[in-house]
Amino acid sequence: MAIASFAYASSVSASALSVVNEARVRDCPKSLSKVQSLKPNAKLNDAAKRIQQGMNYRDALTRAKYRADQSSLTHFQGAMDDATLRRMLLKGQCDTLTDAGLTEVGIYASSQDVVILLAAPFTPPSPGDDRRVQQQVLDAVNLARSNGRRCGTKKYGPSPALALNDQLLKAATGHARELAKRDLISHQSADGSSEADRATRAGYAWTFVGENVAAGQNSAAEVVASWLDSPGHCRNIMDADFTQMAVAYVVDPKQKLGIYWVQMFGRPK
Repeated sequence: MAIASFAYASSVSASALSVVNEARVRDCPKSLSKVQSLKPNAKLNDAAKRIQQGMNYRDALTRAKYRADQSSLTHFQGAMDDATLRRMLLKGQCDTLTDAGLTEVGIYASSQDVVILLAAPFTPPSPGDDRRVQQQVLDAVNLARSNGRRCGTKKYGPSPALALNDQLLKAATGHARELAKRDLISHQSADGSSEADRATRAGYAWTFVGENVAAGQNSAAEVVASWLDSPGHCRNIMDADFTQMAVAYVVDPKQKLGIYWVQMFGRPK
C-alpha cells in the first residue's frame, strides 16, 4: 500500500481511470503488450469510497462485498491535475500497475484525495469442474514425484506415479464439506476422527494413509504449489509408500477462507 500527500480535484475524477490505464499499458517502463487495461468494478469503487471515508482497507472490501484473490491500495492526498497524478503513478507505482495478476480497478476521487484500488477477483473453480481439477492436481503431483525434490531437510528421489481412487475421493469430499461448514483448516473432524478413520468409513482398506488440507487457493496449480512449499505436505506428496490419491474442494464465498481443499493419499491392502 502506498500513501502520498498530494491533492486531487473532483473535476478530474472521471479521467482518473484513463490516467491509470495509460500508465499501466503504455507509460510505465515495465509495461508489456500482454498487460490489459484494468476493468472498472462498481464494488471496488464502493470500497475505494469507504476507504476515503476512513474505513479499514480489508473491512471496506468486505462491506462492498468484493472478495479479492489479491489487491493493492494507493491513496494520494492533496490537489493535483491529471498530469500530476500520472507523474506520481510513474514515480512509485509502476510495479503494482503492471502486475498482470491485478485485473480490476476501483477509484474514488474527492477534492481532497484519490483512492485507487486494484484487485484480482476471487475466481475459484466451480463445483462442476471437480473431475478436471482432480486430474490437474494428479498431474502436478505426479510431475513432482517423477522429478524428486527436497522437502525441508529430507531429500526424495523419483517416486512412482499415483492413481486416483474413488473411495479416497469420498473421504476427501466429506472432510472438505466439514471444513467449509466450520470455516477452518484441520485434520481432525468435529467428532474427533482422523484421516485414517475417514478413509475406513469410506470403505478404503488401507496399509498407509495420509492427508493434506489447505484453504484459499484458487486453482489446482496454486494449491499443489502451496503444499510443495510446506515440508510436511511435500513429504506426503513425495512418499513412495503411497500409490493412490484423491482431492476434493468445496467453495463457500460466505466463509472467510472461501475455498477448502482436502487431498487424501493411500496404499491399499
